[in-house]
Order: sequence, then C-alpha cells, then structure tokens
Amino acid sequence: MENVEYGWGVGSVVAMLLVVGCLLFLPLGMGPVLTPPSIPVIVLVPVFLVVVIIFLSVASDPNR
Repeated sequence: MENVEYGWGVGSVVAMLLVVGCLLFLPLGMGPVLTPPSIPVIVLVPVFLVVVIIFLSVASDPNR
C-alpha cells in the first residue's frame, strides 16, 4: 500500500483562517436595515466549525 500521510498542511490552515475571518468580519459590514448578530453568535459559529474539524480529524486517524 502507498505511504500516504494525511493532516493539516499550510493550505488547510490558511483556508480555515480565511473562513474564520469571514465569519467574524462579514456580518459587521451588513447594511443598516439588518442588525448584526451579537458577539456570542459571531464567536459560536467558528468555534463549532473548529470542533467539527477536530472531531473529523481524530475520527479519520489512519492509526486507529
């Protein structure tokens, strides 16, 4: 079998930081008609995504 390594590379880290940055700062630029979400809601989405990614990376560990 091939010796293929899986894990977080530089591209994965950059993509995750871009998603977190967009989720944190794009809601602040919404128009005056809509009110931006509160700070706990803004923080909750990236935290949830990080928990899901950590769970998936642990669950897909080839050494288990």
